[in-house]
Amino acid sequence: MLSAYVKPFDNSVVKALFIRQDGSSFLKKNTINSIIMKCNDMVDSFKVISFVVGLFFSVFVEAQTPVYFNIVSHNEITDALKYESSSVDYNTIRPIVKEVCDTIIAKHAKYNMQLDANFIKAVLKWENAATNPNDILEWANNSPYIDIDGHNHFDKRVNPYNYSDLAKLLDSCGVTMTRKVLGSNWAKSTEIWTQYQTPKAGFTFKNFYWQPEIIWGMASPGHVNDLNVFGIWKPTSSNSLELFLQHNPDGVLTAIGGGCNGDISYTINFRTGQLVRTTDEVIANIKSIVDYIQTLPSGPNDFYTMNMLINFRDMPKIPHFADSIGVIIDGLQDYVDQGKIIWATLAEKYDLWYAQHTDPEDYFNYDCEGVTLGVDETIPNEESIAIYPNPTTDEIHFSLPQNTTIRGVEIFNLLGEKIYSQNHLHSLSLSGFENGIYLIKIENDKGSNLIKKIIKE
Repeated sequence: MLSAYVKPFDNSVVKALFIRQDGSSFLKKNTINSIIMKCNDMVDSFKVISFVVGLFFSVFVEAQTPVYFNIVSHNEITDALKYESSSVDYNTIRPIVKEVCDTIIAKHAKYNMQLDANFIKAVLKWENAATNPNDILEWANNSPYIDIDGHNHFDKRVNPYNYSDLAKLLDSCGVTMTRKVLGSNWAKSTEIWTQYQTPKAGFTFKNFYWQPEIIWGMASPGHVNDLNVFGIWKPTSSNSLELFLQHNPDGVLTAIGGGCNGDISYTINFRTGQLVRTTDEVIANIKSIVDYIQTLPSGPNDFYTMNMLINFRDMPKIPHFADSIGVIIDGLQDYVDQGKIIWATLAEKYDLWYAQHTDPEDYFNYDCEGVTLGVDETIPNEESIAIYPNPTTDEIHFSLPQNTTIRGVEIFNLLGEKIYSQNHLHSLSLSGFENGIYLIKIENDKGSNLIKKIIKE
């Protein structure tokens, strides 16, 4: 077991990274002390190293605004495979899950595996997880690249387990959560985050109390008004979306946004049975969003968080599923090398933020509506489409390939706000625009979109 190699944290690792030879620090003294305290709180020395190295890169990779990124998976109580009641079904999914974990570990990505009660109970049943230190969950959670969390849809008749119950079940498997994560709707839910602002008893395990540290997910009933937002903050109330996004410095629970996760999931549409997007499209969308973020004005509290969703129910249906995850990870490697993407679990995002922000008034959230440009398809052969002159003091003109026409043009400022829209044109006057950088979105007659940067001087 990996835990056999755990040893007390040596704070010289932090000092070596963040303190100069003359004794002066790259960071404030209280921030250094906060980092050391958080590292001392971590059980696994491998996760300490991962956290400290991630923090180092987030602080010192200049000229980039990093996106803290991870993979998240769900299983559901409605999954077709009956994990708990059928050993055949369990043995169908387990090797695929193991392959996904092996791929993520080998490629040093980060993964939050979020589980409903049916899968946790299956591991307890089929792998004797209560006494077996090598069951799939304890083994995965002992890796510095994987955290195990709960994922729940409470129903006292069909699924009589709340998140406190899931914490108890995971504890029975030998899983100690790195940070306690609650997947919750932002409002109007049977099991809502406001119920967990104090320790809550289990529904089934009534003497077991649990309280999360992190709110994640922030969906809505029926997924009709899901919150797609980057950042980290403490919500004020569930009474309205505005109050949920309003930071409460005295709040107990910390929300971590998933970014534009709906545009980058590697999943099957359950209605059509078709793959929503290919691995190449996932990679392109992630990079487009990250590139867009690089164009935004930077601020002292910038903290862009995003995740890619995968589902257990899709794993047996997509051939070579783990290989596909490997392709996506490899496709992002150049952005990791450039510091544009930093792999971080939800717990690591939490720790990275609070290591750098000791002021309770600090927060950051940015609505994904502002970066919807980043996930559009690009027009093939875009190099043959010219916008000139660029930079310009007044008019810009469009040079298009043969047999191509412009259906519409939209212009956005760097806050992602649409400030201009017009159909069917070949030139455009910017005389009424303030000097600066803008993004122009051009839709052609075939329905494809191109995004380019233009400069008004």
